Amino acid sequence: MHDSSSNARFFRQSPAFEQEAGLCRLVLTGFMGAGKSTVGPMLATKLGWVFLDVDAEIEVSARTSARELYAALGETAFRELECATLGSCLMRPSAIVAPGGAAIDLARNREALASSPDTLIVFLDAPFATLIGRCLLEEQRGGGTYRPLLHKTDVAQARYSVRRELYSAQAHLIVDVAERSPEAIALQIWQAVCRCKETE
Repeated sequence: MHDSSSNARFFRQSPAFEQEAGLCRLVLTGFMGAGKSTVGPMLATKLGWVFLDVDAEIEVSARTSARELYAALGETAFRELECATLGSCLMRPSAIVAPGGAAIDLARNREALASSPDTLIVFLDAPFATLIGRCLLEEQRGGGTYRPLLHKTDVAQARYSVRRELYSAQAHLIVDVAERSPEAIALQIWQAVCRCKETE
């Protein structure tokens, strides 16, 4: 997959994407504020696929909010639940999957992503300050998902640095989302998916 348009600088290819039966799944990774839950539904509409937000899937299954679950279970147990839910989502065909930003921390999740057949992994990348600024603005407007690290800047910065390397290592496609609209990002990824499908 190579982008020859004027927006090529927004894309760079990471590990080679291999298909067996044909592309049937796309995973959006990235730190909080990267736009996974915004871009994902747009892509799902374009492709006629289902959008699966892992945190939302957990909330539906547990019949309570992620905030309440996190408080009741603690981070370790919550991440275990997240791991199981991600595994289930990765078995769904014709799906856009959006894991929580912390999912990449667990080796089991990284292994699940790496071994998921016919799955294109796309990392939505942006500077730390840009992502935190988006999250704070969203919170001020009364929206957004539960983000336990949002007001722990030092901890969030350290985790961002580690996770960015992990996201990059896992991704087949890396997209700079700092200065672009969700619509433009969704369109570019959709075009990349179409190129993948043309090679099937």
